[in-house]
Amino acid sequence: MNKQKKLFFLLCLAVLAVPRGECRAAKEQKAVPQELVIGEQFDLGSFDPLKGMLDDTQILVYNGLVEIDADFQVSPGLAEHWEMSPDGRVWTFTLRQGVRFHDGSPWNAQTALVNLEGRLKGYPGTGNVERYETPDDYTLIFHLSTPNPTLTSDLSRTSMSMVSPLAINSDGSLKAGVGTGPYQLASWKPDVEYRFEANNDFWGGAPNLQKITFKVITDPQARALALETGEIDMMSGYQSLGAIKRFQNDRRFQLILKTQNTSGAFFYNIQRPPLGSLAVRKAIGMAIDFNTLIGSLLPGLASPPQGFFSPAYGELNNPAITMNTFNLEEAKALLETEGWLPGPDGIRRKEGRTLGFSLTYRANNSEDALLAPAIRDYLKAAGIDLRLNAVEEGAFGDIEDTKDYDVILSGQSFIPTNDTTFNYASGYWHSKSYYRIYVSPELDALIDALSLTLDRAKRVELNWSIQGLIMDNCPTQIVYHRNSIRLAKANIAHFTISSGCWHINRLLKDTIIGPVQ
Repeated sequence: MNKQKKLFFLLCLAVLAVPRGECRAAKEQKAVPQELVIGEQFDLGSFDPLKGMLDDTQILVYNGLVEIDADFQVSPGLAEHWEMSPDGRVWTFTLRQGVRFHDGSPWNAQTALVNLEGRLKGYPGTGNVERYETPDDYTLIFHLSTPNPTLTSDLSRTSMSMVSPLAINSDGSLKAGVGTGPYQLASWKPDVEYRFEANNDFWGGAPNLQKITFKVITDPQARALALETGEIDMMSGYQSLGAIKRFQNDRRFQLILKTQNTSGAFFYNIQRPPLGSLAVRKAIGMAIDFNTLIGSLLPGLASPPQGFFSPAYGELNNPAITMNTFNLEEAKALLETEGWLPGPDGIRRKEGRTLGFSLTYRANNSEDALLAPAIRDYLKAAGIDLRLNAVEEGAFGDIEDTKDYDVILSGQSFIPTNDTTFNYASGYWHSKSYYRIYVSPELDALIDALSLTLDRAKRVELNWSIQGLIMDNCPTQIVYHRNSIRLAKANIAHFTISSGCWHINRLLKDTIIGPVQ
């Protein structure tokens, strides 16, 4: 027998020697799809992006014309590329071809119009559209009444997702959650769990994970226990400082994090004494050592304040604005020049009044609840009496809306995209904004100019001017920049958190579950 025949004969014997059951078991094991189970704090809420669907999961099911990528940049979605006319009033989008919704219906310019002229009419991105033009199936042209330099950012909101026309009821509501994303919603038990199955025909490539199940576990310690016992593979790190500290040095698990686009901040009610004094507001910031405070109490959960917005906003942050201005002696001196002198108990007084006020924060936010007593201690060292007011979520929202507070510790909101204009104009800093923390005619003019300015360099310059004017008057103090966090088993690989706080789960489709070490 020659060597080749002998080798072939031995290989055959080796194959025959393997029991059939083991071969079948190996084959079945290989065929089992990878499934990731995640402990999540929040329920799905809805399968409609406009009717309360959890933002973190919308991006698994749906796509928009334009999207925000993992690095917080505008990127192609169902539109491959776009062009803006020199006057900013005509935008031409070239749509992605060969895409189908989960129900098999085609994506094209007409299905885009069903969404834009129907359920999305009047929402950001469509508000100043005079008419649409569709020269062919894959070209969509927006004709605007006024220039809109933020159109692509507006369209990148998860609420602007495209849904199958076959899933839309006559009143604009959805009969089912049918998108073009990497996953389809397979089942949903409200307040218990929701499950997604892979769309292997996804235009961006078949997902690695074939199933993703989110178990609703509202209590962070219960989520941690579920991770430790193997009930789940990954958990949300939101408001979970205790769990993070517990697992930080445990090699069975890993901490996955990324600085997100939101920040925690003080907002001062400048209509109330003594916070109407600019000197008092400045002294508050000087009296708190944010570097030490955040570094010691929120390690891994947040970073000390660096700018007016999170570092995710890059060049839009004014580099001249410094949020870490700790100088206790200078804070004391500033208060004394305003006539606030130490009393027998160390708390400052002026004309028979005590230098004190309250800090309102969410009682169920473990991070803020941890920070508040430490902030009180810092201010006491400067002679300021801080009263803590911890309230439940519902009451907190009412207090924030009515401005029935002295100082409130809250998250920056009204920043759903990678552009800051909406935060200024609709959130806090314009006379027509929702909260109107601090407004002025000069500030209105700068924000209005930003809303119409097309040139990128000029937009950066206006951002810096707006932030500079706000901080000259010190109506806010950034306390920390948040990190998005996932705690996961050590064998979870290829998952990167996105910077956008609403896009944490964007790259779950790339995740791989490796062998347990």
